Amino acid sequence: MKFYKLVENAVKPDGFWGKLMIRSMNRGHHELTDWALSYLEIINGDVVLDVGCGGGRTVSKLCDLVGSGKAYGIDYSELCVKKAKSYNNKNVLCKKAVISQASVSQLPFEDNMFDKITAVETYYFWPDKLNDLKEVNRVLKPGGKLMLVFEMLFDENNPDKWTAVEEKLNIKAVSESGIVNILKQAGYVNISTYTKEGTSWLCAVCEKENT
Repeated sequence: MKFYKLVENAVKPDGFWGKLMIRSMNRGHHELTDWALSYLEIINGDVVLDVGCGGGRTVSKLCDLVGSGKAYGIDYSELCVKKAKSYNNKNVLCKKAVISQASVSQLPFEDNMFDKITAVETYYFWPDKLNDLKEVNRVLKPGGKLMLVFEMLFDENNPDKWTAVEEKLNIKAVSESGIVNILKQAGYVNISTYTKEGTSWLCAVCEKENT
């Protein structure tokens, strides 16, 4: 019962079980995020965005990396925004971090605003993936980079591996080729993918065309 209550709150955490899910996300995605960030060069002064920031741990990591820059986070769960602000309290107070409630489908930012954008374990839940990727592209600077991170990679040798979670949450595990194809459709270039041996992890890094 506990497992299913937690899983149900992966989509939009709320209430008691939502708080437990946020705590679980912060712990469970820590190593995955560190691994993926090794493929994304973030430099001093970068302005970055984490889409689907959950409990805010990735925003905290980004604050450490941007130096004199700034880290933004958005989530469409009111509870996640509250918890992420609390987790990043010092950075929020000094305005190094800005966290707000919003949907990836309608980002509350100007065109060409961000140097880097991350999305850790949230793409599965995006309501209109192709158009949402185009919306993310809109707020990236020309030459800016998007990083998508997954731990539910489809395995041809074990096609039923994620079935229980997929059915419970109405989501689908991703394939490497599928992610590359949809990024191309959304207008991204210089797409690279990375996997980690012994895991089902996938990291995809791409760029907004520098026109």
